[in-house]
Order: sequence, then structure tokens, then C-alpha cells
Amino acid sequence: MKTRTITPDQMRSQIARFSERKVHMNHRADPSIPAEAFAALNPPLHLLLAHAAEGTHPDARPAVSGAKGMVVCVLDIPPGGKVPLHVHLRSRETFMCLKGRIRFRWNEHGADETILEPFDMIDVPVGVYRDFQCAGDEPALLLAIITDEHEDEPGDVVVAPEERARFAERFGAAVLPKLTAATGLHFTDPPEPKEC
Repeated sequence: MKTRTITPDQMRSQIARFSERKVHMNHRADPSIPAEAFAALNPPLHLLLAHAAEGTHPDARPAVSGAKGMVVCVLDIPPGGKVPLHVHLRSRETFMCLKGRIRFRWNEHGADETILEPFDMIDVPVGVYRDFQCAGDEPALLLAIITDEHEDEPGDVVVAPEERARFAERFGAAVLPKLTAATGLHFTDPPEPKEC
């Protein structure tokens, strides 16, 4: 087998320095959506590795541009900060707590739960509802690895009905389809698969 040799300059583009991280905006700007709605949806996310399609805006680029199908990021979750209950219909998520404590809930209505402490890991299967939040008085860091062979196809993530109702009550029902358009997360019922 023939191996490759790359220069230190070439390798620099393959290194993500945590000290140089920046917050990644994982939604399209929409001035008609309150900033608080986006903040209630996701804590600060540091995109370390992901596929960056040609034409990706510089602010949306990961630290390292990798192959399609895998995303590696770190979520910086403040005390009480939460990601709403949602389900991935196609992608698999694996998480490792790096700092602090994280409460993970899963199944319908988040019926089951566990606490992750530093270096504990959870692998959430496709099709299972999940949410998570900082369970301590100090910020928590959570490493997330997401795999999805069809990452370019929409419709993977659906927000739980009770979370949709909470968002509608807090921000108005008109914001739900706007959040779907801006984030790609379904705040409305996803379309039914087409029958062949």
C-alpha cells in the first residue's frame, strides 16, 4: 500500500484547536424570529468537523472540513440550558460529557433519564426521542458525534409535539414554520414518505 506525505501547512487545515473555537450558527438568519427562540433551541455549538459544501458561508464552516456523513461538535451548555426533546429519523448521535453534568432524557415525553458525568458516553439510536440539559451549577461541555449517510437530505430531525406547543405558546404559532425553514428541524409534522 502506498501512503501519502503531507506538509505541516496541509496538516494545519486538519487540526481543530479548542482554544480557537468559535460559536457556529446552525440556522439561517431570519429577523422575524425572536433571538430568544433560537437561544431556546440550541446552546452555543462549536463545529469542529463536518462536510463543508462548496459555497458554504465562512461563518458556517467547520474548523476542519471532513467527509460527508459525520459531524463532530462541542456544545457549551450553561446551567439550566437545554436542547428540546426531539427525534432523529435517520442520523445517530453519540455524546460524551467533557465537563460538568448532563441530564439525558429519552423515549416519548423523555420518560427515562440518566446523568452523564465527565467522560461518560451515551449512544442514542435512530428513532428515539431525546433531550439533554446542564444538570449542574457550572457550564457543561458535551462532545457530540453525529453520523448520517444522507446528511444532505432534509427531514431528519423532528421536534416533539409537546416542545412545539411550548414554542408556540412562548413565541406564537406563526414562528413554528419559520423555525422549520431557518433550522431544518421540523417544528411541524414532517411530510409522510411518498409511496412508490
